[in-house]
Amino acid sequence: MFKKTIKFLGLRLSIIIIFVIVLLVLAAVLGLMVGYGFLGGGNPSNVFNHNLWKEVMDKLSPAK
Repeated sequence: MFKKTIKFLGLRLSIIIIFVIVLLVLAAVLGLMVGYGFLGGGNPSNVFNHNLWKEVMDKLSPAK
């Protein structure tokens, strides 16, 4: 009986953790799209553009 309870709680906890991680990723993606697209005046789908992130990282990295 005790092993079944532990297994059930472990499964439930795993599902909750995965659900929270998915929600965090979704919130981050939507936040980036809203911030760049609507507040920044750009195209929201450009958030997924590799060149945009390369440009951002170049601006943030110290000059050589």
